[in-house]
Amino acid sequence: MSIFDAYKLESSFDEMFDKDTNVKEHWKDILKDLEKAGIEKLEQKQIEIDWRLEDNGVTYNIYNDPNGTNRRWNLDPIPFVVTKEEWEEVSKGLAQRAKLLNLIFKDIYTEQRLIKEGIVPAEIIYGHKSFLPIVFNFENEDYYSMKFYATDISRGPDGKFWVINDRTQSPSGLGYAIENRLTMNSISNELYPDVKTFKISKFIEGFKEMLTSFASKNNENPLITLLTPGPHNETYFEHSYLSSFLNLTLVQGEDLLTKNNQLWLKTLSGLKKVDAMIRRVDSRYCDPLELRTDSQLGVSGLVNVLRNDNLSMINPIGVGILENIGLNPFMENIAKFFLDEELILPQIATWWCGQKKELAFVLENLTNLIVKRIDKSSRLEVFFGNQLNEEELLKLKEKILANPNYYVGQEIIDFSTVPSFYKDKIEPRNAVIRAFSYLNEEEEYSVMPSGLVRVSSSKNSLVVSNQKGGTSKDLWILGENHAHAAVNLYRNKDFVDSRLENISTKRAENLFWLGRYLTRAISTTRMIRFNLKSLLNINRYDDDNNISKKTANILNVSLTHLTMTYPGFLNEEEVNPLKEVVAVIKDTNKVGSLSFTLSMLSNINANVKNLLTMEAWRIYERMQKDWFNYNKRTVISNREHINELDNLLIYLMAYKELIDESIFKEQGLILYDIGCKLEASQLLISKMRSLLTTKLDNILEYDILDSMLNSYESYNSYRAHYKSSLDLENIIEFLLFNTKYPKSLIYIINELLQNLKELPYINKDTHLSDFEAPIFKIYSMLKLSNAKSLLKTKDEDFIYKKFDNLLSKASLHLAESSEELTKTYFSHYNE
Repeated sequence: MSIFDAYKLESSFDEMFDKDTNVKEHWKDILKDLEKAGIEKLEQKQIEIDWRLEDNGVTYNIYNDPNGTNRRWNLDPIPFVVTKEEWEEVSKGLAQRAKLLNLIFKDIYTEQRLIKEGIVPAEIIYGHKSFLPIVFNFENEDYYSMKFYATDISRGPDGKFWVINDRTQSPSGLGYAIENRLTMNSISNELYPDVKTFKISKFIEGFKEMLTSFASKNNENPLITLLTPGPHNETYFEHSYLSSFLNLTLVQGEDLLTKNNQLWLKTLSGLKKVDAMIRRVDSRYCDPLELRTDSQLGVSGLVNVLRNDNLSMINPIGVGILENIGLNPFMENIAKFFLDEELILPQIATWWCGQKKELAFVLENLTNLIVKRIDKSSRLEVFFGNQLNEEELLKLKEKILANPNYYVGQEIIDFSTVPSFYKDKIEPRNAVIRAFSYLNEEEEYSVMPSGLVRVSSSKNSLVVSNQKGGTSKDLWILGENHAHAAVNLYRNKDFVDSRLENISTKRAENLFWLGRYLTRAISTTRMIRFNLKSLLNINRYDDDNNISKKTANILNVSLTHLTMTYPGFLNEEEVNPLKEVVAVIKDTNKVGSLSFTLSMLSNINANVKNLLTMEAWRIYERMQKDWFNYNKRTVISNREHINELDNLLIYLMAYKELIDESIFKEQGLILYDIGCKLEASQLLISKMRSLLTTKLDNILEYDILDSMLNSYESYNSYRAHYKSSLDLENIIEFLLFNTKYPKSLIYIINELLQNLKELPYINKDTHLSDFEAPIFKIYSMLKLSNAKSLLKTKDEDFIYKKFDNLLSKASLHLAESSEELTKTYFSHYNE
């Protein structure tokens, strides 16, 4: 019995089997190896693949997914197989189409011969949102060059590969294709020992050389950046992966600024000129000054930098017009006009509704067509006519008639299926190949001898999309190319300048706030946990003077000050203590609450994820999942609240330790440390002001001193140091002035001063910087004070004024230092 028996019954138009269910010649070795392996071994290899992808952190972000945005990338152990001879013909077709599109791109933004000579209707170009007049007719004609191109293809009913989509705007998938190949290499020798495939190393090396050559026309050591929309983009893993793999600097719009018609990267040591950019932000979002004014992803003035030929860009702004499927009906004529050639690769029959005859045909044959907008940059609209009822068909007709220029009809075609391993069986699934090409030094397009294969999520689905839950395959071109010299291509040995002063502003700022939010989350969790326990123990002791209740009230007011969740326990109206504490834990809309702080921490974590170890990723994701489940529950006992806070604190402390292990100073750990120390100092001052500056009677004071030490995790350290009962003067001496205790204010401030000295000064001189001076003032204040003098007070005073005044000034100086640090390194206000 064959593992393909059920598959043969289900498959019709298939890659592995012909119409008589005989296995095709080039699939025979694969079939033999799969039969020999059996389902059990396939499952083992699938587990190994899943482990390798997870271990490498390969993810694909899914929008609005209740299980979280970072979905694990999936790879099928069965490859998609194509013969060398067939792929050579496909490659010729892909190179021809790329060349043709490149000519169209230049023509649309310069001479516009296609429009003037009536080959392409003007409405198709001017009515498309990706046509950007702002980049029309640049003096530098080299601007209009499509360096990188991706094409979605699938086998059509005639047995040939057909073009489905052109990807020119910011083609994705190359990073996933590389990782798929590396992962398959690890299992293929055992699973497919006799199958030889073409290697992709020569293509990748050529792509790298193209990047360097393209970028170095004005600089021998060019700074090449990859512009990403950020960590919430669906393919952010790939942006991070390629930036590392290709030695690119990964940047977001906030990392950059334009000045003197040049593009600059903001770093800790100042501005550095950017020579080239790979763009993964759609054109219209690249420059809020000249394109979409509401964009926060681009850089104001970027178009003018390009206009003045001061930046090389892959692919240029405006190239998205080539993804216009309204061009498809005219591609045959365009090929004859520009190349005097027939199209090598067929494409889906397409009718543009802006023509009367074609409009009539589409309306008469709606049930046999797929209707699409020509413009995918607006809300994606795809209508399968054979799936619509009469009312829906009528509405679609009205929609087309209202704006016929915006719609095309396409023939519904059954593309081939390919064997796919799903759970414990092999099923036929629809698949689409994304092929990649780059423009080489000979001004010809080199096609990758592989690609990214995406497979539908179910055997009955025609929609092939990672967003819809599909999986992926590696594309194997059968045969054997000669060994390539770049043996260590995947082990990059090029020197990467990672000195602290070259860290981008955005990375520095993210690390700074990672330290602040993580410290705040830990301190808030400890304080809430302690307060909750205190509330639950109010009636535990024989207490005629209600000391426990008074202590709980003071601690709760301190919690409000610490978290700044005002009015909170400062509210003049009576507040339900337990209800308010739970709100401080769970209310995401309450600024300063624990959930709010964790939400901010999650945003920062997403931005620095590529700097951390896999252990740190897993710890944080597990913490997020547990916290999400806890927050969903509405009925929770007080004991469960405390247990969840205990678990959260363990996660946070483990995450903190792994950060210290993941990042070294040159990567920006110093910024993280500074953020931690600034936040820890502010939080300690807040607790001391609310708990220790008010004069209390002896019994209540003792209870508050005990609470101060325990909520700050310092009780045992204090007792070991003083070997005496709790005393206000001793505690102030311990928490404020003890130079040997790592959690005392003077210890933290002294370390903060040392950290600040290590930052690269942009305008360095012999004086203290604007961000150092406030910290030095705090250090001086502490060195010139002592606990005894701070506690001197008049009998009629309710607070220790000198003590409170010192803490107040220290708090203001910390805020001043943070502000000046932000101005100098994150805002570059002086540049």
